[in-house]
Amino acid sequence: MYSLLVINLIMPFVMIFVGHIFKKHPASDMDPNNGYNTPTSRKTQDHWNYAQSIAPDIFIFFGKILGLIEIALSAVMFLFHVPIQAALSVGGIVGWGFLFLGFYKTDSEIEKKFM
Repeated sequence: MYSLLVINLIMPFVMIFVGHIFKKHPASDMDPNNGYNTPTSRKTQDHWNYAQSIAPDIFIFFGKILGLIEIALSAVMFLFHVPIQAALSVGGIVGWGFLFLGFYKTDSEIEKKFM
């Protein structure tokens, strides 16, 4: 049953994978379905280009940190026999927190550069 703790590694894997995809294939046009796309990144073409250059590195960094945290949390929860539903809930909350932190950090860097 505790093998389900691997689910907690989905968010860091996706953050790292998407970061690498965006790094290898940055979006050049401001199409709503492309690249790192937030209201801050769509203000001007310069905002967009800067967002596409920094977002991959930020998401890869936070994905790696999140992966290490999720592994440590899962190990601790396994050792203390925390119920699997609680362990998955904690992992999900931490994962979503890091995802939002990645968006916040990227938008903050964009605003800092263009203020």
